[in-house]
Amino acid sequence: MHAPVKPAPPAVVFRDVREEDLPILFGLRRDLALQSLLLTVPEALDDAALRAWVARRQEDPGGMFRVVEEVSTGQAVGYAQISQVHRRNRVGYAGIALVADVRGRGLGQVTLAKLIRVSRDELGLIKLMSEVRADNFAALRYNLLLGFSVVGTLRKHFTDSRGVLHDVLLLERLLDDV
Repeated sequence: MHAPVKPAPPAVVFRDVREEDLPILFGLRRDLALQSLLLTVPEALDDAALRAWVARRQEDPGGMFRVVEEVSTGQAVGYAQISQVHRRNRVGYAGIALVADVRGRGLGQVTLAKLIRVSRDELGLIKLMSEVRADNFAALRYNLLLGFSVVGTLRKHFTDSRGVLHDVLLLERLLDDV
């Protein structure tokens, strides 16, 4: 009897934003439920505002904003970013967003693992921080699986677009063991 063959884990690459990626990026930004989980309430959602958002993310000093492409399909499936980089302390904040139809397949964990390596190897960071809404169980799960630790709770820290207050967990991960 043969043991069942496990499917290969999904693989992703990070690449620069292309014009054809904008509909996917704009769709993620216009998904207000997702943005709320990402602790964001976009001020404007027209194409010009979203182009400006992409440009701001790409120009973030010391940071990174790249499209996440699934290797098996060659399709853009989201974005990964490092923001709020403190160059002297070599610390930045990690963030990822993936389209709905690829969630739940392990791509979040794979993307975060790659983001951890890129943060150390390309950006020279020694620590990543993350703020995760306390009820964002999927994000908490893969952050903890990849070595992030909860270092505090920010009570009633984020107000979503409906005015609801949410607790936010502050996480950190040292990058010396990547």
